[in-house]
Amino acid sequence: MDADGSRRQGPAAGRRRDGCGGHVHRDSGRGRPVTVVDIDAARVERDPERLLAWAVLRRLVEASRTDVVRLLWPDGDAAAPARVTRLVEMLRQGDSTLPAGLQGLTAEKTAQITQQAEADLQWARLNRWRLITPDDPEWPTRRLEESFGTTGDMDGPVLSGGAVPGESGDTPGVRSRAARPFALWGRGPAELASTVERSVALVGTRSSTTYGNRTTHRFAGELAGAGYTVVSGGAVGIDTAAHRGALEGSGATVAVAASGPGEIYPRSNEDLFRRIAQTGLVVTEYPPKTRPARYRFLTRNRLVAGLTRGTVLLAAGHRSGAVNTANWADVMLRPVMVLPGPVDRAEYVGCHKRIRDGAGTLVTSVAEIREIIEPIGSVDPDQQLDLQFAASPVQLLSRDQLAVFDACGIATDDTGHLDQIAAEIGLPMAAVVRTVGELEGTGLVVRDGDRWVKNDR
Repeated sequence: MDADGSRRQGPAAGRRRDGCGGHVHRDSGRGRPVTVVDIDAARVERDPERLLAWAVLRRLVEASRTDVVRLLWPDGDAAAPARVTRLVEMLRQGDSTLPAGLQGLTAEKTAQITQQAEADLQWARLNRWRLITPDDPEWPTRRLEESFGTTGDMDGPVLSGGAVPGESGDTPGVRSRAARPFALWGRGPAELASTVERSVALVGTRSSTTYGNRTTHRFAGELAGAGYTVVSGGAVGIDTAAHRGALEGSGATVAVAASGPGEIYPRSNEDLFRRIAQTGLVVTEYPPKTRPARYRFLTRNRLVAGLTRGTVLLAAGHRSGAVNTANWADVMLRPVMVLPGPVDRAEYVGCHKRIRDGAGTLVTSVAEIREIIEPIGSVDPDQQLDLQFAASPVQLLSRDQLAVFDACGIATDDTGHLDQIAAEIGLPMAAVVRTVGELEGTGLVVRDGDRWVKNDR
């Protein structure tokens, strides 16, 4: 039994936060293993009463609210069983102590919402979606606690009548909007908790440039190859490049949608969402058939930031919604990394402002991203630069060799005689002769009569 007197789901009693009773699958031999959910087996194990209660609450509450979170976990421990059946019963009874906006439900309205919730679960079963809740082993408790614990969404009591300290009326303040999710609809074989445990958000504007799309695609592929899950919002532009880069890198990717299951947005990405759901995961807070709206995109952004270790801003104009995701990462004390772009492109005004204001770390490679989000010393970006930009033969010369090389002549002058070289650099003649021989061996200089000249290859 739960603390609220409701029956506790069996598997949750000893639930593992790093698995889901599924199996491990490695895609194409690259990246890290992906834990796959056995959806049919999970359905058999779940408590139908609690599952319906979660679906009812998911219908009643838009996204999430701090007052609802505090009622679900009054002791502030998100790892404890949530009092979801008790909360739903309070709603049905019209309890006067409920938060504003959750009071005044009539018996007719309550019955209608319950029927909608039952229909949601039935639709989900037919269309391979599932409602992921804190009762499930795949619920990402640790990742959410690390992110939302910094926002204080469980701090303080819910006052009589539903007021939250620091807020008033029915208009949620910033703290309400920062509430952690309490249930997510998901479609795809990937197990949520393990998939986002090692993840990075790649976000940016819809009106992206060729440079932005190309760089995002490359970053996503390299992150996937390094075992990272790429999380983004499924929009056109940077989001699309991020998801495609991860898929083509045979890695895991998660799309956090701002619409409900069965409501694909944007329509142009229907095939992309299908591909993500085949190997990764599509998740959303909104019930089936919920249409997208501007405020839902902004609310969704907190999940993109909250499910990941850090957020990379790859293109953002002055008023880009992607900056909102970076702002959420700031609130959650998650690192924000920023790709610089052309100074004359409007698509990078937001990026450059964050760099200028010290609100993001400039990054130009995946090695630099990993240096920030991984333990100190585990990644050496300078070594990666050495591999990418190998030194030229001249740059590998010793000090004496470089001095002799610089004193050698060119084809169109009359310098490069041994006595001229010795006089110019101040080395003994024997040292000059030996060094010229070394340079000849590398092919950097050649003999031209009694002169030594640089080999213009």
